[in-house]
Amino acid sequence: MSIVSFKVSDDNPVTEKTLAAQLAKLNVSLHPAEESEFRSFLAAAHETAKAVEEMDDYTPPTDLVRFPRKNLQAIMAKDKLGAWVYKFSLQDTEENNGPLSGISICVKDCIGIAKIPQIMGTDCWEPWTPSTDATVITRLLKAGGKIIGTSNCEQLCAFTGSHTSCLGNVHNPYLLGHSAGGSSSGSAALVASGQAEMALGADQGGSIRIPAAMCGLVGLKPTFGLVPYTGITSNEYTLDHVGPMTKTVEDNAKMLQVLAGIDGFDDRQCGVPEVLEYEFKEHRKLKIGILKESFENPFLEISMKNKILAAIERFKELGYDIVEVSIPMHTQAPQLWSIIERVSGLHSRLGKASGRRLYSDPVFFKHTHPLGDHFFSKAPVNVRNSIINGLYFEENFPGIFAKATNLVLKLRAEYDNALCKVDLLIAPTTPFAAPVHGPREGSPREQVSSTFGINTNTCPFNISGHPALNLPIGFLPTKDSLCKLPVGMQIIGKYFDESTIYTAAYAWEQKFDWHLN
Repeated sequence: MSIVSFKVSDDNPVTEKTLAAQLAKLNVSLHPAEESEFRSFLAAAHETAKAVEEMDDYTPPTDLVRFPRKNLQAIMAKDKLGAWVYKFSLQDTEENNGPLSGISICVKDCIGIAKIPQIMGTDCWEPWTPSTDATVITRLLKAGGKIIGTSNCEQLCAFTGSHTSCLGNVHNPYLLGHSAGGSSSGSAALVASGQAEMALGADQGGSIRIPAAMCGLVGLKPTFGLVPYTGITSNEYTLDHVGPMTKTVEDNAKMLQVLAGIDGFDDRQCGVPEVLEYEFKEHRKLKIGILKESFENPFLEISMKNKILAAIERFKELGYDIVEVSIPMHTQAPQLWSIIERVSGLHSRLGKASGRRLYSDPVFFKHTHPLGDHFFSKAPVNVRNSIINGLYFEENFPGIFAKATNLVLKLRAEYDNALCKVDLLIAPTTPFAAPVHGPREGSPREQVSSTFGINTNTCPFNISGHPALNLPIGFLPTKDSLCKLPVGMQIIGKYFDESTIYTAAYAWEQKFDWHLN
């Protein structure tokens, strides 16, 4: 470490008390003879920070002329499903015959669109307005897509039900009053109800795949880093994924083709191939691995287990081989995910994340920090619990984040080893069909009880980074209703091998109409 300057302005606020306050945070002290010089070091550091603060920021460019924002309407979840936040028209003004030409797309309300306020389902703070378009927004527009609005999501994008948004519940289009899944709840509801043809979702523990399963959609969490997360509000950098939510496998692949690839702003994209083509090799016969431990999940209902196993058996009609694969560490993965989400996610929520080379919007951090009583009184149960857990882990389990991260390397290797023996793995997406909305009032346990265990088979692939897709396979009755709601199975593939996932999913989809199952 070196000191870059000793210049101190006349109005520099650093005093002996300022220095003492910093030392008190660590419960340490300096030798009295050192205090004066350390105060001067801190005063000089203040000047350095002030100089950087006064520099013009750099943001990836947004072309507001070619892609103007028009007809902005604040819907604020006043629609039947509670799924819209803003409606507007955003498309290319130049002649565009791209692969998504004219296709209507809604966008989860954590994905940055310049000039469009972002709520993120929370009243912990006032809405804020991103400085630039996320890379995925620009790519959709350049491909001819028509973005028609932002979709409601769960508070702070951190819940797997659909009853925590400050704007109101998001309803399942198949049965009002039931969960649409979360946290990309509005995106799923709008595509499933036909109000948008495609949607963008974001996934840190299952937030694309779970709502896709509950609303009968194809939802892909791509390989970690395949799609740039630039310009999207983060919960935890190593868990962040953004991906397509569509009605068909073909549309999903078409959308991923537009979204994928390095953008030069996101350091999560190391290893992304230069050539990316998603096609269906229909005549390729695959070997499918049933992930044994995923079907031993204590939260998995027997009807769901049987439904998915029956769907897997139908691959045999396509000429595929089916084998059982055991990965014992899969059962430990949710615990590792929990540690990483709470410790590293704590730093993100407190605005203390560092050590990354990627674009972040300082406007967001200035707008939302420091967190205080107002935030804590408004934040949902699971977010408050995550913060408390993270603080406790850091104090009482030093090194726990490092150990969890090390074990994730082992977990990834175990999945990789299994995928050397089979082309794909199959696991349940959710353990049960969409439940009734949980209560907004009541004890903390009551408020989150409807989602217990819901992401135990999805979150492992957020930490391992493997691509995973929900494929709708039919309907099942819910726990609390004789009505049947959509359910899906999860197809997991090798790193950057979304094509094989699509090949199997497309073949199954074309052979069997899930609406009839």
